[in-house]
Order: sequence, then structure tokens, then C-alpha cells
Amino acid sequence: MVSARTRWGALLWASSIQFFIAQVVVALGWNAPYSLTARYISDLGNTACAAYPVGSSIYICSPWHAGMNASFLLLGLTMAAGAELVAAAFRTGWARAAGLFLISVAGFGVFLVGLFPENENIAVHTAGAALNFISGNLGMIVLGGAGSGSRRFDRVSQAMGILGLVGTVLFVEGRYLGLGQGGMERVAAYPLTVWLSWAGVHFWRIGLRDRENSRASRG
Repeated sequence: MVSARTRWGALLWASSIQFFIAQVVVALGWNAPYSLTARYISDLGNTACAAYPVGSSIYICSPWHAGMNASFLLLGLTMAAGAELVAAAFRTGWARAAGLFLISVAGFGVFLVGLFPENENIAVHTAGAALNFISGNLGMIVLGGAGSGSRRFDRVSQAMGILGLVGTVLFVEGRYLGLGQGGMERVAAYPLTVWLSWAGVHFWRIGLRDRENSRASRG
């Protein structure tokens, strides 16, 4: 039976959907159209209206950057806190411990991305993004082998992790396959956030079902 602790963790993970909403809202604040293929996600959190990288011909101006960086920070916190709370949803063992640790590390990386925008500290910002891409996608793969009681959930988890890792490798190598740098970055980054939202809803629904069954058995 799914505990209240697990349900809270599921709710935190499900809240990851806010990350996509924030991107849409912040992009609407741009004077020039924001391109999903040409622009990085981090450009939405850039705190200065200026050429970026410095000396380039690319002008970045994200008036609502504070909202995007707050979204990064919130996502990082809910990823890590949720990983701590949902542990009981997986079978006890090294895979569960390793997978949830990797998701927590990814959350720390996302937090760094929000705390240090690209134009203020690119070194720490890049390190945070790397932690998210690598640890997060590996975490999904490992958790897919941890055993959740649902073969479908396990297979989807591993498929999403593999997709994100392939996207990460292609992004780092500069092979964008016609998607542009922003598009391939999203192939690397989005599987984890989509998975977190889906996994959160998945475990929350199981929790509600278990609670209803428990009430029915008592009544």
C-alpha cells in the first residue's frame, strides 16, 4: 500500500509540469519571437538584455527571466525532495538507492542552473546542466530496473532515460539532426521532466486507489 509519504513525494514530482508552463509564459515576454530550435532553455533565464555570448551577434533579452530562474530552483527542489519521499514506491535494493540518488543529483544540478544564470556564471551553470542531463537520464534507466510493480512503468522509465542520454550525446557533439541547438537540448532535457510529471501522477493515482480500497475494506 502506498503511504501518505509516498503520495506527497508523488505530488512534488507531478508539480514538475510547472517547468513547461514557466517556459511558455516567460517566452511570451520576449519582444522578438522565442525560437525553440535556435534558443537554449537557459536563454529564458538570462538576466541581461545584451549580446550573448559576449561579443557575438546574438541578442538575448528575457524580461521575465526571474520567473524562469524561480522555476529552475523550484524544479530542482521538488526533484530532490520527491526522490526522498517516493522511495517506498520501488522495491528495496541498490537500484532504488542509486536511481533516487541520481535523480537527487540531477535536481541539485537544476537548482544550480537557476541560481547561476548563464550570463552570470557560465561555468557553474554548465556544470549544473551537465549534472541534470547525465544523472537524471541515468536515474530513469536505473529506476526502471528497480522494480515498481508495473512493467509498463519500468519500460517507459528506461526508454525515456535512453532517449535523454542519446539526446545528450548528440547535443554535446553538436549533431542536431535538423532540430537546431535548442531542439536537441530539449531532446536531452525534456524526457526527465516529462517522466517526473508522469511518474508523480502514476504514484499519486496508485495512492488514491489504495486509500479507497482500504476504506472500503474497513467499511
